[in-house]
Amino acid sequence: MERPVSIVRGFVLAMLAWACAAGLFPATSIAGQRVALVVGNSEYSNAPSLTNPRNDAALMRDTLEAAGFQVTALIDADHRSLKQALLAFGRALRGGDIEAGLFYYAGHGVQVAGENYLIPVNAAITSEDEIELEAINVNSFLRVMNSSDARVNIVILDACRDNPFKAASRSMSRGLAPVDAPKGTYIAYATAPGDVALDGNGTNSPYTLALTRAMGEPGMPIERVFKNARVSVLEETGEKQVPWEVSSITGEFYFSQAKAASADTGSNKVGGADHSGATGSGGVAEQAFRLAEEMNSADAWNAFIAQYGGGNAFYRSLAEQKLAALTPAPETRQSLPLPRHAGEICQDGVAGYSARTVCVSSVLDPQYGNRYGGSNLFDANPSTAWVEGVRGNGEGQSIVLQFDGPRRPRTIELVNGYAKNDDIFYKNSRVRLLEIKSSAGERFTLEIDDRQDWQTIALPVMKECAWLELTIRDVYAGSKYQDTAISELRVQ
Repeated sequence: MERPVSIVRGFVLAMLAWACAAGLFPATSIAGQRVALVVGNSEYSNAPSLTNPRNDAALMRDTLEAAGFQVTALIDADHRSLKQALLAFGRALRGGDIEAGLFYYAGHGVQVAGENYLIPVNAAITSEDEIELEAINVNSFLRVMNSSDARVNIVILDACRDNPFKAASRSMSRGLAPVDAPKGTYIAYATAPGDVALDGNGTNSPYTLALTRAMGEPGMPIERVFKNARVSVLEETGEKQVPWEVSSITGEFYFSQAKAASADTGSNKVGGADHSGATGSGGVAEQAFRLAEEMNSADAWNAFIAQYGGGNAFYRSLAEQKLAALTPAPETRQSLPLPRHAGEICQDGVAGYSARTVCVSSVLDPQYGNRYGGSNLFDANPSTAWVEGVRGNGEGQSIVLQFDGPRRPRTIELVNGYAKNDDIFYKNSRVRLLEIKSSAGERFTLEIDDRQDWQTIALPVMKECAWLELTIRDVYAGSKYQDTAISELRVQ
């Protein structure tokens, strides 16, 4: 017989109260808040666009939220948005118990006369003298964070791509300049001062991908996290990129909230906050968390959240993840209408691989007995291809895959171009940038390699969706024809 939830929850709370009364969970202070501002700028109006910063920002946002940060994330932020976000970020770091403030930026950045500037997506810089007006000085963020109440401030700059305004430059230098870290501050660069970081060939930059992985390792102090990331980046880039840090922090800080639970030593620090008590058996929240973990029921985790979640965002985040693992995910409903294009050609039952329908926005007319419809994408024959049929190089043409139910895509596998043979491959255009949009409202851009064989591209973590739209945004130009082709396509 099922027991009412309120009764079970009351029992768990009673157990927790008994444990406290028995001296097992001594009274102690609870760690303060963690606040983060994350910015990823990809689509620039007056500078070369970057493929990965929006993906990097999304990955960093998810990583920091899992580590207990309250995150504000901006994608493709203009000058006004960045200024407003800086103002709100500074206010959020003042007042109350703030353990850590963190600012992350991915996108274009330049240094001028030893000063570092972050470039908004709408910046129009025609002269070096306009930098102060069109860009945001990194020192603005450092001043705001240094005047805050946060015990630790962290600045992460994956912004050392090559100078996008060389024509306007007199003293603009390669990469970013070194900056002295104010007291209690940790500043991390994607590469050494004066060097240029790589945007990466995959979905994320080498630096952000390595760093987010290192952040998730339990029991690692901040210095070890960035050291591990540096080792990974050196290996991934063949030592072409060397991440760099400057620090003036004196205490300990841990990104992973599983630090105390994973350590078998007497340490009782989680996220840099001391949870030790008179009995030496750990803090109240830690011990209650372990009790709930032993019971591992929805009622136990709900009880823990009700009792401790209001004052400890770190353990609350962990408890919510544990609870989510026990709770069946609700069915995802399509939130955006299925894209439609004038002249599109749709076919049912040909896409396979969990797709019910494929629609292509245009098709090249048959030539020499060859047909170029969307069904060629799924026929397991690289000698056939979908070829768009509009005037020009096909930018803006799209493929829409409608699934037979909610799906969470993880990879895209494809054979780029018309891969029938080398001659035809290079005569026709191939996809360089492919924009992905889902029914859940997610949007990002992938860079595709210019080669004939199968390539697999890992997608950022996505929500469940009912359809995907793949739109050509840039191409490798064909030597003879402008028509752009894709031979095979799979979404897994």
